[in-house]
Amino acid sequence: IGSLSFGWPLIVALIVGIAFTALLALLLDKVLFARLRSQGQAIIVVMASFGASMALRSLLEFTFTSRPTYFSRAIQIAMPVGFGIRITPDQIALLLLTAVLVFGVHLLMTRTQTGRSMQALSQNAALARIVGIDVASVVRVTWIIGGALACVAGVMIGVLVQIRPFMGFDMLLPMFAAAILGGIGSIPGAVLGGLIIGLAEAGAVQLIGAEWRAAVSFIILMAVLFARPIGLFGVRER
Repeated sequence: IGSLSFGWPLIVALIVGIAFTALLALLLDKVLFARLRSQGQAIIVVMASFGASMALRSLLEFTFTSRPTYFSRAIQIAMPVGFGIRITPDQIALLLLTAVLVFGVHLLMTRTQTGRSMQALSQNAALARIVGIDVASVVRVTWIIGGALACVAGVMIGVLVQIRPFMGFDMLLPMFAAAILGGIGSIPGAVLGGLIIGLAEAGAVQLIGAEWRAAVSFIILMAVLFARPIGLFGVRER
């Protein structure tokens, strides 16, 4: 499509992948997470999510091998945009898609009954049930949205870098750092936190070397936890 390295087949595949990933998320919740949530211990759910992710990655590696592949091998010429920054058409397209998705999720969480129900459930599940919120329905919608966004994120990484079973593993620490820096539950905070972490890592690669890239995320994460544990846009619970 135009100067992009991909065309309509990838867009169709993305739509199919979103549907498949959403179904997989619902299946995981039914088989694993729903039973663990009933025990009321969040740490167990968190640890189970790590275990499930490793199992799925290993299954993908067994099925498709760990050899990296690419959506496209087309070579793109990066265009200068000022301040020594260069950007490719693919990166511009993905930035626009990210902005649309972030704005859409923000509207969902702040302007719809479903979004308000999600926020209520995250703050107090017992009280949400008392006021008549269909907890099971909200959980299903949350898994569907989460799975769909995870699929889009995976395709973005594949377009910009490469496709391999463990391609998201290196993103775990930066994602946690970005979420905590911006404030858990804040969509604008997550975006700002992601930008700060991304720029910090890119600067570390340029100034002190690529081997220190992960350390930058860890240092920022620890600094935020010590200075402001609720993050930039977080709200203290009362």
